[in-house]
Amino acid sequence: MNNKLYEKYASSYAAVTNNRDFKGQLELILQTYQPENPCQSFIELFAGQSLHAIEAFKKGDIEVWAADSSQEMKELAVSQGFLKPDHYIVGYLPESILNNTGNVKFDCIACLYSAFSAIPMHKVFDLLFYIKPLLSDKGKIFIELHDVFYTMEYVANPVVTYKEVQNSAGELIKYAWPSGKIKWDHFSHTAEVPITFNIQSAAHSETVEFTSTDHIYSAEEIIFMANLLDYNSRILSTDPVWEDKFPGGIVLELSLKSAVQST
Repeated sequence: MNNKLYEKYASSYAAVTNNRDFKGQLELILQTYQPENPCQSFIELFAGQSLHAIEAFKKGDIEVWAADSSQEMKELAVSQGFLKPDHYIVGYLPESILNNTGNVKFDCIACLYSAFSAIPMHKVFDLLFYIKPLLSDKGKIFIELHDVFYTMEYVANPVVTYKEVQNSAGELIKYAWPSGKIKWDHFSHTAEVPITFNIQSAAHSETVEFTSTDHIYSAEEIIFMANLLDYNSRILSTDPVWEDKFPGGIVLELSLKSAVQST
């Protein structure tokens, strides 16, 4: 997401997206590995404040990395517990990670919180292609997508709702996401989503408006691309446990067809 919300207003963005069980989600992912062959290397792509990666650091025995386009988000992540700043790569994916992780082969590559919505389809394909060599023999990619059902339900009956949170600076944020009519592209499921933040502190009150460009991908589209690139695919969120931990999302697991995977 290349816009001022994600950069200049990073702490406010972090406050409104810090609303899920990051520890529980990570634990569920780690449980897909056999106890005798656990996940030992983890990278979070489109990491933002990297809350999944920070939870991975707390395990103590996992090599942890993150990648994102925002320097402001990296600084926020480091302030909140990302223990190795040199392992947080700032730059646009996939190019930024190709030559910056040394010889590390990753057991887990996480693209969560509908992160693919930040990039167009050809970039998703490129990313899936270029990260293949970064996977270990037991490597898996975990991808969270929008649930198309809930997206279409909202489109059929849009409602603007304001919520309140507090950011790390102690400012009160009243926000609506979306804050008005969503504009859809004619040729793809790409949406221009209006967002309004009202940021209040003792010293000032500021209302800022943003537009987020979101690319909505179905599981079918990602699985189709993954198959072209010789990945195995499975949908995890049909399991009620995964559905509970990732509400409103669809979670896919990709692995290399040439590798023997744990279940």
